[in-house]
Amino acid sequence: MKIDIGTEGKILGTKRVSPNGQVSGLSEYAGEEVLIVYPGPREPRIRMEAKDYVHEVETAVQNQMKAAFHQYQGLKGRYKDERDAARAFLKARSPKTFQGLVESVDRWVTDQVRAAEDKVASRLGEKE
Repeated sequence: MKIDIGTEGKILGTKRVSPNGQVSGLSEYAGEEVLIVYPGPREPRIRMEAKDYVHEVETAVQNQMKAAFHQYQGLKGRYKDERDAARAFLKARSPKTFQGLVESVDRWVTDQVRAAEDKVASRLGEKE
């Protein structure tokens, strides 16, 4: 919508309505036609009953759960397990100096666990 305010026109900005219904600051425009935009009520005039509100909340929660489940299915199809997902995330988001560190730490932890298992097995007489 285009409003032509003319060469002498101006946008008045916000004006306050007094308790008796007069708009303050418009006395200089007495007798002239002015455009006043009513911003609407501060509170909604349409009120919902409690059961309608509960229904709206239930619908919103159900839609969020559906969206989360679809996202879960998409991620599950993309990655075989949590470890693969974590590796892909770290590889995509970590700085270049960080690359390879996860694999090095993973190898070190695996070696330490294997050494501890071997030590326990040998002390128990299980190692051949």
